[in-house]
This record gives sequence, C-alpha cells and structure tokens, in this order.
Amino acid sequence: MKVKYRIDDSDLITKLHKEYGIQVESVNFIPMGDSAYSYWLKCTNGERYYLKLFDHHNDKQRTSVERLPYYLPLTWQMYHQGLFRNIAYPIKNQSGDFKTTFIDITVVLFNFIEGETLAAAYPFSKEILEAIAKSVALIQKITPFIEQYTLLTETFDISFESDLEKCIWMLENTETFDNSIKQALRELVLAKKEQIFVLLNLVRKLRGIAIADTNEKVLCHGDIWGGNLIHCESGLYFIDWESAVIAPPEFDLVGYIGEEFGVFFSTYEKHTGKTVTINPDLLRFYAYRHHLRNLTTWLMNILYRNTEEAQNENDLAMILYHCMNRWDSIEPRVGTVEAWLGNRM
Repeated sequence: MKVKYRIDDSDLITKLHKEYGIQVESVNFIPMGDSAYSYWLKCTNGERYYLKLFDHHNDKQRTSVERLPYYLPLTWQMYHQGLFRNIAYPIKNQSGDFKTTFIDITVVLFNFIEGETLAAAYPFSKEILEAIAKSVALIQKITPFIEQYTLLTETFDISFESDLEKCIWMLENTETFDNSIKQALRELVLAKKEQIFVLLNLVRKLRGIAIADTNEKVLCHGDIWGGNLIHCESGLYFIDWESAVIAPPEFDLVGYIGEEFGVFFSTYEKHTGKTVTINPDLLRFYAYRHHLRNLTTWLMNILYRNTEEAQNENDLAMILYHCMNRWDSIEPRVGTVEAWLGNRM
C-alpha cells in the first residue's frame, strides 16, 4: 500500500503494548505491497519488529487474513524446528496466538530482518541466482517434515476470472469516468481486451493439463521475487509466505525461466540431489495465471477498492509496467527453457 492505514500511531502503539507487551518507540510505514499495510517498529529497548496490518474493509486484505492460519504455523515450525531458519516468522502475542484482531483490523508481528530487499537488484547476478536456487531446493526438501494438514494444496485456482470479466464489462459500459486514472485505465485495458480473453482461454486450457500432471508436489513459497527476498550478511532470507502451498515444483521455478534458467536450474537440481522433470505447460500455466491474476487485483483496486489517488496511480503503473508489458515475453522464455532441457538430454 502506498498510503498508510487510517490509525494514529499512538493508538497502534497502545494496542501493541497491551497485546504483545512491547514498548514501541516509533511506527514507521513501509509503502509496499497491496495485501496488507507494512510497518517496521522500533522499541525503547532497541529491538525492532516487522508488522503487517490488514484492513477488514478491504476484500483483498480480508482474503489475506483468511490465509494466516495456513502459513503462520508453517513459518513458525520451519524456524523453531530448524527446518529452514532464513525466514520471517510470526511473534506470538501474550495469549499465545499468531495474530491479533481488533474491531476493524488484524495485525501480525514478525521478527525484523536487517538487510536490503532484492526488489531493485534485477537482473540478478549468477551468485544471487545460485543462492535463490539452493534455498528453493532446501525448502522443497523439507516437505516430508512439515505438518501438511495446516497447508493449502494447489488446486490450480482461476476463480479470479469472474472478477476480471466483471471489470472489463464495467470498463466497456462506462464511456466516460469522472476520474482521469480510471479513464486512462479504460483506454489501456480495452485496447488489450482481445489479447486478455485469448490468454484467459489459454489459462483455462492449461489448467486442465496441470490437473492431469502426476509429478510430485512439494512445499512452495509461491511468490519468490526480489521484493520477498532480503540479502544480509548472514545470507538470503525469504519473507511474505502468504502464497505458500503444496504444489508442483514449477510453481517456484517459473520466476526464473528465460536466459537465466540454466544457471538457476542446475544449482536447484544439484541441491535437490536428484533429477527433476519439468513440465513446460505448468510453467506456462503459472506464468500466465500470475499476470492475469495480478491484472485482476489491480483492476479491482482501481475500480472498487482504492480510496486514495496515490494508490490508483501506483496500481495503474503496475498494470502497465509490471503486467501487460510482459505478456509477449512468456512464450519465448518458456521456449528457452524447453530448448535448454532438450540440449541437456
């Protein structure tokens, strides 16, 4: 989120002291993401924490709250049982709960990781690619040791399609918006309408192929991009596990298709300790689904959710520069993977 939640810092500090017993000196807003409001906290004793705040009036953030019971116990177990320690894990409140709910919000407190995110580090160096690939392999290898009953299993969900169709219908049936950003959105999206529906139909077809795939499913982070990776002196840390799921390994490999795939996959396979079979159609499914689901989220934000113009500006830019401009590169990048896999046989 680009604009902080409408709560006074003093009120938030009072709530956190009551629920967690911590003496917060300052609350510092972090303008990032859209599934929650992010803050880092400085306490009077010098300790620091990371805080996520979810607004119950925002339907996307309500959905994020529904996922908390799945990934918070997972990350707690991964850290405290030593399965994978380079991770953001929840801090329990004084009642022993992973989350705290007030009237209109839910908050979760996490350990603070000192370092820099890799959001602005693209293109990644060979060393960074190898570090990510090694971690992905280690995460997948702990699958037998985690309490899987607490986790979601991949269903290849594309339920966003109804919201996407609703948003396009809204844009088609409103010739003129009284908001310049919504008007710009209308022109941008309707110019791509035909391609959007071609891709949506492709995702529906690929979903059938994905469901029929019989390869093993493993623990996946589900959103391994630079903004969810923190590089510090002690190594590479993985944060924001909201999308964690038991899924085909392709779910965590799709972010590294293209020219860098050879470096990434070689290191990944080395640390899994076995030969891994890749289904290119699963890579296609995850790549196209990712972009269409993101498009839907940002459309819903602008048309129905956002209350701040700064957030609308951000979401329009995300559609233009982190979504639509990447669609045409997906097939060539998957083709590069297919060629690399074919050459090593």
